[in-house]
Amino acid sequence: MGFLSWLESTAYSQWIVSGLTGWPLMLSIHAVGLAIIVGTVFVLNLRLFGFFKPIPLTSVSELMSIGWIGIAMNIFSGVSLWMAQATWYTFHYPFVVKITFIFLGIFVLHYAQRVLKRDSDEWESIGEVSVLGKRLAILSMSFWTIAVVTGRLIAYI
Repeated sequence: MGFLSWLESTAYSQWIVSGLTGWPLMLSIHAVGLAIIVGTVFVLNLRLFGFFKPIPLTSVSELMSIGWIGIAMNIFSGVSLWMAQATWYTFHYPFVVKITFIFLGIFVLHYAQRVLKRDSDEWESIGEVSVLGKRLAILSMSFWTIAVVTGRLIAYI
């Protein structure tokens, strides 16, 4: 607990937790980052399910670079918010579940992008996404949905 207490006592953490601007600013960055992540991830996954067929898979894959910006925003703001109350968050069940599913979502997103880059031309030529692509989409949407829901539960449980 010493390290977590030390994090909470830093000037940066104190600015976030006790200032008028720190917490609202970090929450705002977190909300915008979340919107970017979920928006781009769901567009990609819905395209893998066959929606938006006029949009080429390669174009949707390129859109994911914006999703990674959202992830970077949320890593920055999330770590900042966590630091301000590190002891409480670290041992709070919904937070642990949220972080677990964020890691799973990032892993699946990275893998799906690699598969998409490798197989998108084939999928476009036959007009159908493979079972692997669809399974990755299901996993991705499930993981990100669980992360969002458990993130909201942090304030209430």
